[in-house]
This record gives sequence, structure tokens and C-alpha cells, in this order.
Amino acid sequence: MELFDAVDREENKLGFDLIRGEPIPDGVYHRIVEIFTINERLEILLTKRDFEKMWGGLWEITGGAVIKGETPEEGALRELREETGLQVQKEDIHRIALTCSGGDQHGIFHTYAVFVDMTKQHIRLQAGETIDYRLVSYDEFLSIMESDQYVPSLREQFRLYRNPFEQYMKQLERKKER
Repeated sequence: MELFDAVDREENKLGFDLIRGEPIPDGVYHRIVEIFTINERLEILLTKRDFEKMWGGLWEITGGAVIKGETPEEGALRELREETGLQVQKEDIHRIALTCSGGDQHGIFHTYAVFVDMTKQHIRLQAGETIDYRLVSYDEFLSIMESDQYVPSLREQFRLYRNPFEQYMKQLERKKER
């Protein structure tokens, strides 16, 4: 049984837990993290969801729910480690956006990016979560993200913070050119 901290729209803890799979009351949210992993060639890591999961067989960036007692940063580091085997430090991640989902998702999304030198680490997929991975250019990412090969809800989230993400990618390009 996976537990999440119940929070309000401003992320104040509400004093009770949410249980994965159970309905979430109106006005109550849980935290979700997304983390873009970018390598030394400025490629973005995509993973393919296990076919047993919702949206199975579709591509996504790394992400998942922040579990009870975790900070969003800790959740992002854990999800990255669990789903890809990549290990980074809290100071390595860069916040891209904070967005709140509408509809019945009840999610507050913390989106991060991290630069990882893939010549020093190797990807290890998590059984039951991820079945494949690809490193793609930003243009390839956009093409996949806009296709039916990408998780639809993540496509909608990306549209909310595309500009800050592109600014981050430009910063990395400038650093690479130096």
C-alpha cells in the first residue's frame, strides 16, 4: 500500500494520508514529480512504460508520485534512481516548473531537469515500470511527445512549462559551447 501526503493547492499538509488507487476528495491534492534527464550531447532520456501499467508501451520522461514524508526533490531523486538506475544529488537538479493539474488528477507537478554525464553512469531499467529507453534530441522529443506514442497527460503538462524548459536547454547549449 502506497501512501501520499494529502495537501491543499498551496501544498499545505492536510493531516491525513491518501492511498494509491483510492478516490481523492475535491480540494485535495498529492505531489507528483517529473524529471528530464539530459546527457552530454543534450539528448533527453525517454523511457517506455511497462505494458502492465496504465499507458503501457508509451514513452515518457521519468516521474511518479511523491510518497508520504518525502520532499518533491527526494521523490525526484528516488524515481530517477528506481526507474533508470541513475544517481544524482539534490544540488544537481534544476526546477523547471510547478503546475497544478485540473480535472480528476488532483496532482501538483514538480518538474525538474538534471544533467547526467552518461559516460560515467549506465541506465538500468526497473522491472514492472520501464521496458526500454531512448536518448533523443530535443526535436525528436517534440515529435514523439506530440504523437500517440507519448503519455497524453504528460503531453498536456509539458505544454504548460515548455518555455522554461527551452530556456534551460539553451543554458545547457551555451555551457557546452564554452
